[in-house]
Amino acid sequence: MNRRKFVVISTVAMLAITMAVVGLSFYSNFAARASGQGLPNAVHYFPADSHAVFGINVQAFINSPVYAQIAQTHEQEIGKDLAEIVAKTGVDPRKDVDYVIGAARPNQPNGAGVVIAVGRFVPATIISFINSQGTAIRVDYNGATVFMLPEANGSKLEKGVAFLPTSEIALGDLDSLHAVIDVCSSGAPSIDNNPNLSSLLAKLNPQDMFWFAGDPSSVMSKIPTTVPSVPAISSIQSIYGSVNISASVTGKVAVIARDSTAAGQLADFARGLIALGNLAGGQNQNLADLLKGLQVKQNDSNANELDVSLTLPLDLIQKLEGTQAKMGARVPLIKK
Repeated sequence: MNRRKFVVISTVAMLAITMAVVGLSFYSNFAARASGQGLPNAVHYFPADSHAVFGINVQAFINSPVYAQIAQTHEQEIGKDLAEIVAKTGVDPRKDVDYVIGAARPNQPNGAGVVIAVGRFVPATIISFINSQGTAIRVDYNGATVFMLPEANGSKLEKGVAFLPTSEIALGDLDSLHAVIDVCSSGAPSIDNNPNLSSLLAKLNPQDMFWFAGDPSSVMSKIPTTVPSVPAISSIQSIYGSVNISASVTGKVAVIARDSTAAGQLADFARGLIALGNLAGGQNQNLADLLKGLQVKQNDSNANELDVSLTLPLDLIQKLEGTQAKMGARVPLIKK
């Protein structure tokens, strides 16, 4: 394994499992929550200008039948990778990591942002491993220790690992790490001071496997006005929801529009997409059956809100995708 890559994977101690989750659930890159009861304190460490937060309840996934099937099907591969991580860092992601949460701020360059692992770690063991590789540059900042990891050619320092004073581990670019450390150590304005995002996150259930919330306005503003249905899409003010995986991929997503008229236009747009899919389903019964699991309606008590619910059986997803799904690399799905 590439040395720098292994440092990153080992320190966060969750990347392998997270990639399996992404390949399985096609999860969006928005997410999580700032002030909800039951969530780890680390959700409060994101800066106030965050516009999207995501969270993965790692233990909910590890204890699910889905992970059990994955672990059984790919026991040798997963066991080898986990054994290497445990041996070199002392971290067993299956037992020691509770949550992986992350956030992004508007107008950041591609790949910027921060992810925080919450669990039980022994920093001295991990730091000893990082130092043994001879690749990291230590930076002490505002009460926290950051190890910057050079690119393979040594030309620049792009990503870093930070050991927060509160025992969590953060991974990200230096600017994003500094922002988190400033909140954690110095009381800089946090996501709790973001009224829009904090109010959305308060509506989420921390027991869900994946949860997310965000303000997509900065993204929507970049869509060319010549794109069809932009008036409806650009009216989106915020979005939040959750996803769980068992025998089906189930979830609820709430999209809040500028007003009730815009929400109605969004509902018509979404139903139109489903109708187009149903037309294609005339030649593919599996697709037609899958689309039956998508429901779209305006919220009864808040006409500005569009509610999307999904129940997508995994066996139908497998039939559509074959035995493997493509997410950059081919990721095995659950074997019956």
